[in-house]
Amino acid sequence: MNFLLKSILIFMLVMPVYAMQFSLQHPNDSKEQQTLVLLKVLRASHDLGKWEFTDKVHIDKTAIPHSHPILTLHTRHGQKSQKDMLLSTYLHEQIHWFADENIEKTNVAIAMLKQAFPKVPVGYPEGAKDEESSYLHLIVCYLEQQALREYLSETRIRAVFKFWQNDHYTWVYKQVELHQDLLSQIMAESGLYLAK
Repeated sequence: MNFLLKSILIFMLVMPVYAMQFSLQHPNDSKEQQTLVLLKVLRASHDLGKWEFTDKVHIDKTAIPHSHPILTLHTRHGQKSQKDMLLSTYLHEQIHWFADENIEKTNVAIAMLKQAFPKVPVGYPEGAKDEESSYLHLIVCYLEQQALREYLSETRIRAVFKFWQNDHYTWVYKQVELHQDLLSQIMAESGLYLAK
């Protein structure tokens, strides 16, 4: 392989990692640094561009992961053995940005979900902070699973979702597993699918 072609290939692999703006809440903290390194490795080894809707990522060991106003991750899954959990969390928070960018379609999907699931849990650990957020998380967690299917085996996805089903949004993650066809239909009818 000639030098120019090799340089282009290296640039293509490295470039997505540096297109993002990363920040650490505690720049000298080894856990935050380790989490950032692992996230960059995941981004370099997987083409995540399709599922990235904000280019600012902050890591804070004291935070609960959240999407807005800046996508923020914690250090809970910053070890290499937890890379699938970090990928899942990162995609989850990115998908919140997708839902916001497509708010009309998101609202259509939520209206359909209210018909399919007239009562949803509110509050930790089963649901989200309020009813509307629990419905939104049915969308986000379903799309999170679809995103993971592009990068992980079904066995690894099942392991990730089994963990979440016993951790937070427990009811939501169980519904995603139990009602694949229904959620797929709602996403299709509302237009919230991303083309492959």
